[in-house]
Amino acid sequence: MALTHTNFSSFKEVVNHYESIKPLVSQYHTREDDIRPIGDRARKYERIVKISNNCYALSDGHHFGDDKFYPWGLSFGEYDDQGNYKVTPRLDWLGSMRRYAPIVWSRNALGIEKVEIRNVTGDDSGYSIMRYDFLDRHLPQGMSFIRGNNARQYISLGGIHNGDKHYLAKGKTVPRKVWEATKDSKNKWDRWKQVRNDNATLVFTRDSRDHGNWQRDWSTGAKEPSNPKVNKELKAKFKDAMDKLFEWGMTMSPLLPLEDNDYRYEKMREIAEYFHPNVRYEAWKPEFTHQILRDENHPMRLNYWIMFAAECTDGWGWNPKHLVKHVETKDDLRRIRARYNSYMNNNAGFMTKK
Repeated sequence: MALTHTNFSSFKEVVNHYESIKPLVSQYHTREDDIRPIGDRARKYERIVKISNNCYALSDGHHFGDDKFYPWGLSFGEYDDQGNYKVTPRLDWLGSMRRYAPIVWSRNALGIEKVEIRNVTGDDSGYSIMRYDFLDRHLPQGMSFIRGNNARQYISLGGIHNGDKHYLAKGKTVPRKVWEATKDSKNKWDRWKQVRNDNATLVFTRDSRDHGNWQRDWSTGAKEPSNPKVNKELKAKFKDAMDKLFEWGMTMSPLLPLEDNDYRYEKMREIAEYFHPNVRYEAWKPEFTHQILRDENHPMRLNYWIMFAAECTDGWGWNPKHLVKHVETKDDLRRIRARYNSYMNNNAGFMTKK
């Protein structure tokens, strides 16, 4: 399947492209469904959707608002009496294409064009390579998509290297039915959902009559979060304990069979059962680290050191080089200490946002 790059330069180009596409008819879609693939017809979920004469959406499919290629989890299937499998979407759960499509392009009676751009809808830790690729290939001419650090994405109006970039937050607004079904959920993967408008969408406008440049509507878009910082006060309380654990662990490391996968897995199973015996999986909590640091005789002290040592490696694949067992110079030791410091910042909860 070929990847198509459009990067339309105007609303008129979007309309002309839409009108040039013959609607796709297949076993699953009728002419009335008006499926118009934006490029390769094998990628029919990537399409142009006419919302009105003055508004079109560029859709990558399977997002809220798409009533032809349903969002994952918002449809169910069953067999009819003839044995045919039929998918039934929860249409009243979908929301509108106008509100959830990655790119919505419109024009008013005065010739002012407006483009709305959306990231994925979900938790801040979520991502979608398909959405990022789609935006990269179909943003309007004059815009570029930036995959930034710290799992953040941006839209640039002047090139990647000149510092002009606008934070494109992940959306948190979901259709009301979806929110109602999950608002009381204790699952942490549902906690990000909200029904009120989170203003995560970036909006850009320009005057098509004089071929003006895109300008951001500064009333739109979420504020970029500040970068995490080390909570020095909290970390100072554990400094001596961290030093003692490091010295003890480095002394023990030559004796540990870290290359033995079964040994490492068994130690990780033990530490999981110790801290959350009734839950098969639970994210590591800083308080677990604090318990181990405070007690030099803690039964999971060795297991915890192995947990760090298993991540402090070089190389890839099944046979990584465990650095704690290969200390030949002071530089080697300094490198491990730096990795240990970074590990503790995150694992012990010393990082905070201000």
